[in-house]
Amino acid sequence: MQMQKKGFTMVEILSTCPTNWGLSPLEALTWLEENMIPYYPLGEFVVKEDG
Repeated sequence: MQMQKKGFTMVEILSTCPTNWGLSPLEALTWLEENMIPYYPLGEFVVKEDG
């Protein structure tokens, strides 16, 4: 959208850090799915303005 000059865009990325979290990579992905995705739901969100 922004490259087409149709408005501002923002991309959020959910990422794991198994080393810092003290988990295996698979455990970190499971933790992300169970704890982060419910709080930060994935999807495309569009706010349309009148005018």
